[in-house]
Amino acid sequence: MTNPTFNRLKNPKKAAIERALLLEFSSYPLSEATVSRIVEEAGISRGAFYVYFSDLKDAYLYICREIIRRVHLSNPGNLEDGTPEKYIEAVKAFVGSTEAEGYMKFFARAFVDNAKVTKEIWREEAANPITWAVSLLCHETIRSIYKGSDAKECIERLRFALSKLLA
Repeated sequence: MTNPTFNRLKNPKKAAIERALLLEFSSYPLSEATVSRIVEEAGISRGAFYVYFSDLKDAYLYICREIIRRVHLSNPGNLEDGTPEKYIEAVKAFVGSTEAEGYMKFFARAFVDNAKVTKEIWREEAANPITWAVSLLCHETIRSIYKGSDAKECIERLRFALSKLLA
């Protein structure tokens, strides 16, 4: 868990650390990330890093949650009981905004290289089994796109699956 001291940092310093975390975890899987590169990029001491975060995994989970929050804020909307097209538009918007905001490489690593750790954030705990299934299908579609599969084919496969599931 991120230390409250980090949350009280002035914005320029906090932003520099967030940029360094984003760069590191976009460039390297968590298993190959280093505190050395992060502190050098952020312009902070190694000791300061450990005041803000307990370890690299903590730093990764922090920036992952923060980026997810930012992306979801730029794509608001309630998808409960949506139509297949509503879900498809949400997937397209998510992928599009991650590209536009420079998060594509980060999410590609999150879905592919760091999937085991990232699942700690993306636990599918929807009460409604249909909502749970739709969420899994949408996340798997995003994962396939980030792995390099043809986006149009992935979207069509999602459209077909959702039309059957939500019929």
